[in-house]
Amino acid sequence: VLVKAPAELAGATAEGIKDLFQVTPRVTINQTVVIEQNSPILEVATVSRDASVNYRWTSAWMGSTKELELRGTFTAKAGFNLQEPFDIDITRYPLSIDASLPQPVILSLEMRDVEILRDEDGWWNRVTIQDRESAMRALGAAAREQAERSGLLDEVARSAEARVRELVERNGASVAFRYPWED
Repeated sequence: VLVKAPAELAGATAEGIKDLFQVTPRVTINQTVVIEQNSPILEVATVSRDASVNYRWTSAWMGSTKELELRGTFTAKAGFNLQEPFDIDITRYPLSIDASLPQPVILSLEMRDVEILRDEDGWWNRVTIQDRESAMRALGAAAREQAERSGLLDEVARSAEARVRELVERNGASVAFRYPWED
C-alpha cells in the first residue's frame, strides 16, 4: 500500500466518505480545517431490519374485561443524522486518522402489516375506537423500543467503522474512532 501525503489523504478520505455516506466530513490536518463538512441530505440510512412485535392490552371494569391483542410487522431503518458533526482529523507524524462519527439513530419505523389477534368486548365494558387507536400507538412504541434494544444502532456504528477503516487503510493510513456522545 502506497502511503499518501496528508493533503492527498484528506482529499481521498473526504471523497470516499462522500461516496459511502453522501456527506463530506470536516477534515483537519494537525487541527487546521482543510475541508468543511457539507451534506446535500439530512439523514442517511445504513442498516435496515425487519421485526415482528406483539402488544396485548386488557381493561377490567366491574367484573367485565375487554381485551386487545395485536401483532405488527415493522421495518426499522437506522443510520446517521448528517446535521451532526462528522469529523476526520489527520495527524502528520505518524500519519494517522481520528474519525468522529455522528451518533447512530433510528431514522424511520414503518409498519408494514398489522394483525388483530384478539378484539373482545366484555359484557358491558366495550372496546372503543380510542382503545384501538391507543393500542396501535402502543404497538408502534413497543416496536421502536424493541429496535433500540436489538443492537441495530451498534450494527450501524460497526458497519460505518468497517467502511471508513477499509477506505482509510486503502489510502495507507490507520484510523481510530471517537464517539463524542459517549464522553
